[in-house]
Amino acid sequence: MKKLLLSLLGVVLLFSPFPALADNLKVLAEDHPPYCYEEEGQAKGFLIDLVRLVMEQVQEGNTTVMFVPWARGYHDLKAGTGDVLFPMAKTPERDKLFKFVGPVFKNVEYFYRKKGSNINISTLDDAKKVDRIGVSRDTLPHQILTQKGFTNLDIGADFESGLHKLVKGRVDLVPLSNGVLQGLVAKSSSLDLSMFEKVGPPLFAASGYIAFGNHVPDTVVAKWQQALDNLKSSGVYQTIVERHIAIYKE
Repeated sequence: MKKLLLSLLGVVLLFSPFPALADNLKVLAEDHPPYCYEEEGQAKGFLIDLVRLVMEQVQEGNTTVMFVPWARGYHDLKAGTGDVLFPMAKTPERDKLFKFVGPVFKNVEYFYRKKGSNINISTLDDAKKVDRIGVSRDTLPHQILTQKGFTNLDIGADFESGLHKLVKGRVDLVPLSNGVLQGLVAKSSSLDLSMFEKVGPPLFAASGYIAFGNHVPDTVVAKWQQALDNLKSSGVYQTIVERHIAIYKE
């Protein structure tokens, strides 16, 4: 598999139209398994492999991906103290703040409850009646639920802390995609899929992108998009998908 990936990448690079760049971009990522996460000090995941290959194409191969809390990365990208952040869902509001390359994945968000809980919801309005919903600060679920008038949000630092609060009964629901739930459980020694169950209708569907600060030149963003398109058309993208997240299908 590794030889196949390298061979396909070699073909892509051979015909790559990009000249050498010296952008020295500050690239940030959220700990967001299974897409990107740290394990024993090493950056891993589907998006890590994908972004590294994109950076190779645009001559940013020596750039280090730095993991930061989502709220900090979001702030830095808006403030211009960070250049790239992934993954980020694209919305009309965010489209005014950032530039996007992608999509790099798609998922559907649901509410999850603790297994055996008596919390039941049939509509999104039903979820407004529970005591607390655990969300990660400035993430898409946080922003969408706020826009929909939810006032019962318990705002935390990351998705994993929300799951721990759910297990301990400190929140009643958490919004997550199936893939992210499985990714978080896989990297945790204290969480298990049997602890959680999906409840109610889908909350929303979203596509993940690589986001750039508005200060990054359009020419740089265009080069990243072309590099991603090359990886998709060459089959490398699908190879990475199949290797990493085949078990996380909805």
